[in-house]
Amino acid sequence: MHYCTDYSPGLLTSAPQLLEIGPWRLQYLAFSQTHDDPRSPVLLLGGAFQSFRSFAGDMPELLAEHPVILLDLPSQGSNLQLAPELSLAQLADLIAAFAEQLHLPPLMPIGLSYGSALAALFAARHPQHCARLLLSGITALARQGARALLQEGLQLLAEGRSAAFGQAALTGLINPLQLHDTGVSPAFRKTLLRHMQRLNPAEIERYQQNTQRLLNFSGFERYPSCPTLLLAGEHDHFTQPWEHAHFAAACANADCAIIHHADHLAQFERREACARLYLPFLRGDALPFASQGATRLARQQLTQLNQRHQARSAAFIQHASLWHAEAGEWPVKVAELGFFGGLLQGNLPVSNARGWQLRLGALGAHAILPLRHDSHGSAFVFVHTDASASAALAAHLQPQQMLSAACA
Repeated sequence: MHYCTDYSPGLLTSAPQLLEIGPWRLQYLAFSQTHDDPRSPVLLLGGAFQSFRSFAGDMPELLAEHPVILLDLPSQGSNLQLAPELSLAQLADLIAAFAEQLHLPPLMPIGLSYGSALAALFAARHPQHCARLLLSGITALARQGARALLQEGLQLLAEGRSAAFGQAALTGLINPLQLHDTGVSPAFRKTLLRHMQRLNPAEIERYQQNTQRLLNFSGFERYPSCPTLLLAGEHDHFTQPWEHAHFAAACANADCAIIHHADHLAQFERREACARLYLPFLRGDALPFASQGATRLARQQLTQLNQRHQARSAAFIQHASLWHAEAGEWPVKVAELGFFGGLLQGNLPVSNARGWQLRLGALGAHAILPLRHDSHGSAFVFVHTDASASAALAAHLQPQQMLSAACA
């Protein structure tokens, strides 16, 4: 590997280097303090809507101690090559082939959101190439509600409903009930929403392929064995803290920390709190017992986190109804209500079809996805495609500190 030694933020938007492995094109940038640095490099793997420049804030502190490689696999980041036939595991194998062709020492991947699945699979499948592993926003997607919402997003894009898709995706990435705590600015939310609502056809196709890979992923056959650190935003609804903790428990040598005042974008929302943990971790130092802005979980706590990390309220809204264009209207009682989902009771049709609306009187009509039906009632998640209806629901819940059922 020949590293660039004159890093500046502007270089993150420069033309990347190209490595061809069979029919696949891998794009990367590599930086260090010396051209032929023999140390293990940090490998940055971003999420669905991230590019190399997303890591501009991390680069100076990482480069102070490590070589850094930013990698875009086919259909990732700014790499426009489509790869619908490649699974998550096959993409992870491409990372190993990248390391082999460039004769790299064992890597230290940092995987965020979608990139976390790739990084974790790479570490599990190719332990000889992985020295340390840092994950945030782990997308194992075992939770039924998260899978249903991703599938709905694909349907919305296929129908050309980009405005609805962007609104729903934004609500999943940035928890609107916790903005007072996370401090995510209206300007940032507006910019991210605009970007997701204005994806061009090529970006839509890549998002569809990457999301379908996640949905097709059947789970980990084995887990990383190298030293591993997971960072979970305490308010992350899309990839919840208990899911991070369970993943850490399945690894041979993993720690998990909850980052305070953060949700799915913890690495960017609370950079200093995250850095207090990942910088010593990447150096191979012992993690601090206590760290400002974070709570490190003891090993015995990893399987004990509440899987409903935001409490449901007993709503018992009597005048509500379910409506579907084909099934008609059905009176229901809302037994439990939260911003992300709830529980209905009544003589309901057992159907997981799309197109259901929950009509809540003054709170408006809300698109929902039914999940399961049992003796307790019918569990559902809100899709949050309508900003006005979502705002009305949030205003109803927030004054009473009634937060949603996050494990629906």
